[in-house]
Amino acid sequence: MRDPLRVDPSYYSPVVNEVSKFADAVMEVGPSPCVFHKCDRYEACKNERVECFAFRTWVNNGEPYLTEKNKKGDKIKCVEKIGRNLEPIK
Repeated sequence: MRDPLRVDPSYYSPVVNEVSKFADAVMEVGPSPCVFHKCDRYEACKNERVECFAFRTWVNNGEPYLTEKNKKGDKIKCVEKIGRNLEPIK
C-alpha cells in the first residue's frame, strides 16, 4: 500500500504564494470513487495494484466526477465505470 501524500511544512509560508495554494489543493482532494461509492473491489485493486477507469478519471478531473450524471441524467457516470478497464498503477 502506498503511503499517503504528505506536504512538506515549508510549503506553507507566511507569504501567500502559488506553492501553498498547490499544497492546499493536494491535501483537499476528497474521497476516491472507491471510498465514496463503497466499491467491492477496493481491497482487490489495492492488493493487485490496479486502478479502474473511474479512479483514473477521478484523478484527472477531481471530486465533481463522483456525482456527475450521464447524458440521460439517470445514472452517476462514476458508478458506470467503477471496476472496469483495470490497468496497472503507473
